[in-house]
Amino acid sequence: MSIRDTLAIHPLLMTVTTMVFGWSLAILIGAMALFALEIYQVPLHAITLDWDVALAQFNLSTLPVDFCLSVAVPVGWAWCVLWLVDRWKFKNPFTYFWGVGFFGAMVSCLWLGLTAMLLFAITGSDIQLATTQEHFIVFVLMTFPEGFVNGLIATVMTVLYPDMVKTYRDDWYLKD
Repeated sequence: MSIRDTLAIHPLLMTVTTMVFGWSLAILIGAMALFALEIYQVPLHAITLDWDVALAQFNLSTLPVDFCLSVAVPVGWAWCVLWLVDRWKFKNPFTYFWGVGFFGAMVSCLWLGLTAMLLFAITGSDIQLATTQEHFIVFVLMTFPEGFVNGLIATVMTVLYPDMVKTYRDDWYLKD
């Protein structure tokens, strides 16, 4: 068994999706992306295996766990960070970009790893727990790229198309 088979979690762009579309649509978009990824893996497996074997291995039983870890945790954390930034006294667009886009996405990776370990410990999934503990550094290494990509897209969207970003309010962050 390889690490690839046991540790396949990545919250790419879930923070910026929450910022642009809001909590409810981010959950829906993340669920559709996960399902599309599962469908996309069938032809990838068919390259190394036969089509019959690839279709026989198609299994959606891990989809609820993948949804919890790759969608629900990052979206929930992004929504909490948005709530905290809205309650902060210092109002500035940079608190929105840096606080939610960069920092929120970076900490989301750490929460994702900790939540995965907690979930695997509670459910008694010893192989996944051991793999997650052994490779927790991967979550730490994901923090900067995840924060950079989410922060960059959030900044560009907010500066160039502020009306398209559901959670950004010009009157709130730019008032005197």
